[in-house]
Amino acid sequence: HGVFIPGLTKEVVRDYEGVEKLLEFGTTARSVAATSMNDRSSRSHCIFTVEVEANEVGADAQGQGFSLKRHSKLNLVDLAGSERQKKAQTSGGRLKEGNAINMSLSTLAMCIAKLAESGSDHSFVPFRNSKLTHILSESLSGNSKTAMVAAVSPAPSNAQETLSTCRFAQSVKKVKTRAEQNQQLAVDDVKLLKSEIERLRDALQHKDDAEKDTRRQQLEFHQKLLDARERALKEEMEAARKREEAREAALRDMGLAGAIANEDVTTDTPKLVNISGDPSLTGSLIFFLPRGISTIGSGASNTIRLKGLQVLPHMCAIENRRDSDLRLHLSKGGEPVE
Repeated sequence: HGVFIPGLTKEVVRDYEGVEKLLEFGTTARSVAATSMNDRSSRSHCIFTVEVEANEVGADAQGQGFSLKRHSKLNLVDLAGSERQKKAQTSGGRLKEGNAINMSLSTLAMCIAKLAESGSDHSFVPFRNSKLTHILSESLSGNSKTAMVAAVSPAPSNAQETLSTCRFAQSVKKVKTRAEQNQQLAVDDVKLLKSEIERLRDALQHKDDAEKDTRRQQLEFHQKLLDARERALKEEMEAARKREEAREAALRDMGLAGAIANEDVTTDTPKLVNISGDPSLTGSLIFFLPRGISTIGSGASNTIRLKGLQVLPHMCAIENRRDSDLRLHLSKGGEPVE
């Protein structure tokens, strides 16, 4: 049923802050690396899906109450850009990632071309040729409203990529979709079970002894269903809370919690980038240095936590005064910097 992605979770949120936390966590966990074309090259596509349900309660002309449920799905997609091996100068795992990205983008372009064909009845569009197009099939055709932002480079050396992106954007404009409301009469399982239990309780008071046993069994059965339903909702919310705590702990363990929590991080904010003996791993970790003091070490209280041999609990502190004015304060014997 659909596309299976290992580790993918579906979370329940109640407000905008919950959505924002999930979006920031996904952005932080996204795989990036430095190549010759881009110092923060995306090594994967990023899709953030929000499903919204709205319930409306009202009454018709005859005074009969009703409940309407509206359902909508929002896909926020950040596509990794296509790259040429000669320009990106990738090898090993980075080369395989680039090939996978280019293959999925080619399938997406093929689907867009099929949908953009004038007078086509769209009898067959190869959405299932890649996971990307399979997930976005609802957004590209039928009942949907889709907008695309094309990012191009002003550098003359990237003129061929810019031209290819503009051609792709031109074909996207030819795709026609029509958005309609998805609404239906809502059926509240909990409310129905409660009303059925009340009806059975009233029936027990008016039926003879021959039917009381049957009614009592039905009442017990519906009560068990109601308890199981309410218990499932509580367990789902509790599981979502535990997963949120696990995500926050993972960010703290990677030393990224401080950058996520600080709203002053911009494109001009200085950052630390890791250097590895394996060129494919260089630039895979990025630690932002927001205004103020950022501490570095293996201790749990540090803004940036590092793990490894001979990593002291407190190594140093970096003071960011004006983004362009940074001061380094070294620790003495692994003690906190004062």
